[in-house]
Amino acid sequence: MFSHKLSVISLVLIVAIFLTITGNVVFFSKILDTSLSENLGYIASLFIWLFVVLSTILLLISNQYSAKPILIIILFSSAMVSYFTNNYGTIFDENMIANTMGTNWMESIDLLSFKLLLYVVILGIIPSYWVYKVEIVHHRLPQELCRRFKVFLSLIVVFVVITLVFFKSYTLLFKEYAYLRLYINPTYYLYAIGQTINSQFKTQRMPFKVIGEDARIDRDSQHKKLVIMIAGETARADRFSLNGYQRLTNPLLTKESVLSFSQMSSCGTNTAYSLPCMFSSLGRSDYSHTQGKNMSNVLDILNHAGVEVLWRDNNSSSKGVANRVIYQDFKTSNNNHICDVECRDVGMLDGLQDYISTHKNQDILIVLHMMGSHGPAYYKRYPKAFEKFTPTCKTNQFSKCTNEMINNAYDNTIVYTDYFLSQVIALLKKNQTHQSAMLYMSDHGESLGEKGLYLHGMPYFIAPKEQTHVASIAWFDKQFSTEVTKGKKDLALSHDGLFHTLLGLFDVRTKVYEQKLDFIR
Repeated sequence: MFSHKLSVISLVLIVAIFLTITGNVVFFSKILDTSLSENLGYIASLFIWLFVVLSTILLLISNQYSAKPILIIILFSSAMVSYFTNNYGTIFDENMIANTMGTNWMESIDLLSFKLLLYVVILGIIPSYWVYKVEIVHHRLPQELCRRFKVFLSLIVVFVVITLVFFKSYTLLFKEYAYLRLYINPTYYLYAIGQTINSQFKTQRMPFKVIGEDARIDRDSQHKKLVIMIAGETARADRFSLNGYQRLTNPLLTKESVLSFSQMSSCGTNTAYSLPCMFSSLGRSDYSHTQGKNMSNVLDILNHAGVEVLWRDNNSSSKGVANRVIYQDFKTSNNNHICDVECRDVGMLDGLQDYISTHKNQDILIVLHMMGSHGPAYYKRYPKAFEKFTPTCKTNQFSKCTNEMINNAYDNTIVYTDYFLSQVIALLKKNQTHQSAMLYMSDHGESLGEKGLYLHGMPYFIAPKEQTHVASIAWFDKQFSTEVTKGKKDLALSHDGLFHTLLGLFDVRTKVYEQKLDFIR
């Protein structure tokens, strides 16, 4: 079986056929859901079209030395992409690639499953072993160039003929269903990887831009301010009973004088993109990592103005937001003393009172980055005592759970978030020497089976509302005036305002502040 002798060209074409067949189940299923499904000849041509494109790319980058390593790497990565696309509807665009690169090992463990192993073995290991064992037939350079020229010419002719014959269908595909290209495996994720690498090079080469150097605190009152900003994780607005959800997921916050911004939209659909965008002045329409990560964010400006800034993290990282302020990792038991199956968000409150007391004569901003409702292992995100809704999905393989079980587990994470936020408020109430406020805002939402989608990370232009409509809550002590804020709680707001809201909360005056985007003023 493994004693075949093949040329590089033959090997590439065989692997291209295999990848086109096995890697594009979701792509072709979505094609069949469109008006294009009526033309069976076009569906067949589309398979050939994808094969031609992939073969051309692989032949351009493969020679007798590089062919096997390249093909094996693509087989493994395509197997994993197929698993997440087939089972969760995940799209691996530039933002998802960046998010994947920023995932730590503990988050990766939550994604492991027997089904994933089957995908890797059947679509990755077995074909890769075959590629490894194939003996490549070498040809002289002139002969190899001649053979490649003939193959390239044949592929180009096939490509042109198919495109011309089904020109109307391809035009409709590119105009009406352009988003379907995002599901093509492996060509689209390879393109996205290239874009991500290029973006990182640009980010490293670009000089850092300092903004807000004119920032200063401007207030009459001598009272210092204490704000705890909670960066939530994967919390949908429609799962908060404060926003009308029929289940009581906020039993403790309903007893507090909180404001829920019920129509808050996120900057992105994954943490790697949305978190730095939230704290940037650029806003969703202008934000890119190249610019945003090479520019002062609101934490830098507040720190420059004299605010003491502390970031505590129980998630993967700050994604660069806290690179220039005090950062503490609460993902391990070294700092977080409340850990069982994982370290709990409430552990980030440990020792905060001592920190506040030490800086009682200063303005203080504390950012707490939650683990929140991060999936797919929702059942790990809360202690047993918070399992209010049952039965729950106690695995990361959604195919083994009913939709009710998945939703129950997710709703329990919101109940635990409710508890965590109530504990933050209780801490703030103890500090009467400061004007105190809490601001909670989730980085993105989550799909829980709607339209066959799970988790998050869809490209924003096709992302469902479940992934962009996020929870956001504010609490103020009696020294804050919130009349204007109450009028805004049901207006359409977005992450674009967080930068300006934090500046406004501390009465910081600077040219980069825009009052119209401030939720509080």
